[in-house]
Amino acid sequence: MNRIALGTVQFGMQYGVSNNNGQTTQDQVREILKLAKKNDIRTLDTAALYGESESVIGLFTENSYDWKIVTKTPQFVDKSINAIHIKQLEKSFKQSLLNLNKRSVYGLLLHSCDDLLKHNGELIFKSMEELKSAGLVKKIGVSVYNSKQLDAILEKFNVDIVQLPINIFDQHFFLGGWLKRLKDNNIEIHARSVFLQGLLLMSPDSLPPYFSPIKEKMVKFSKMASNFSLSKLELALSYVMCIHEIDQVVIGINNLQHLHEIINAASIRVSTRDFSNLLIDDPAFINPTNWKI
Repeated sequence: MNRIALGTVQFGMQYGVSNNNGQTTQDQVREILKLAKKNDIRTLDTAALYGESESVIGLFTENSYDWKIVTKTPQFVDKSINAIHIKQLEKSFKQSLLNLNKRSVYGLLLHSCDDLLKHNGELIFKSMEELKSAGLVKKIGVSVYNSKQLDAILEKFNVDIVQLPINIFDQHFFLGGWLKRLKDNNIEIHARSVFLQGLLLMSPDSLPPYFSPIKEKMVKFSKMASNFSLSKLELALSYVMCIHEIDQVVIGINNLQHLHEIINAASIRVSTRDFSNLLIDDPAFINPTNWKI
């Protein structure tokens, strides 16, 4: 189970197009982390922008277990980076450590990789490198949405981790050879959006009208899962788990039952299958930041 990472945004706020349960309660978080520990799940993905997530994690992640916590920088709205932004980053990171009740974390990622590509963006990376040199973080990296961003980042910066979206609809990083390129450069890969923010698990008939153009793909995906005698969750997770270049599969957990389902599904493999007929190229549907719902 050590390739599964818990996405913890629901620990701090309501999140996800299919999330009808709201923010995960602290009692549920406690039980989720107990079950994760029992199943050798160690990586927790969080961020300063995830509401109370870091503080809630800090309540329950005892130091006797080797939790690998990955958090993220704040986002900067200005077009150019200056010393004020660097102070904001450092202040935010120190607050993250306090909230998490940790002296250091495993990873620190740029929440918005475009910040690095702004004028003087290299100041951000230099600050992150200094935090790494000080022993406050083991690995630094970026979170990206598309291959254009990734290409620009790799051209300028030596990152340790890249977090990127991969799911059975959004296959472009896999099919485009980007994962092999990352591994050839010894870069750790964290896959997110495995269930496309829960969209893949929804019934095609319950989709918001915005997703009508991809309803046919949703129906095809549901039928394919049924033909394999799998649930949609099992097929979607299996697709990503079969990609051997991926080091961590980040899955947002809503409740204890959800984690049980993930653990039970994580060993299923359908690696010999071709899912290119489910590919969706339109960023209006595979990038949740573009959704108009």
